[in-house]
Amino acid sequence: MSTQLKTVIDRFCSYNYSFTGKHLKSALLTIAWNQDDWTFEALVSHYKTLVRYLELEDQGRVLGYGCGNVSMTKHSKYPQEAYQLGYSL
Repeated sequence: MSTQLKTVIDRFCSYNYSFTGKHLKSALLTIAWNQDDWTFEALVSHYKTLVRYLELEDQGRVLGYGCGNVSMTKHSKYPQEAYQLGYSL
């Protein structure tokens, strides 16, 4: 998890009373160069914890394995998955 994302999470957690009970929704979209199955384990775990802690409704996840640059990402299945997730919202 990047320092920037951690900062956002810390800010959200300090205002958790503002989020809970409002039936807010959340989705996780991320990419990484690595293609190993464990690549996003820690991030997904953090995400699940945040969703539970802030009482958000998880709408889905797009985990872009092997997307090391723009070209790799563009030619993968993940842009279409992200589109479908967004469309479903």
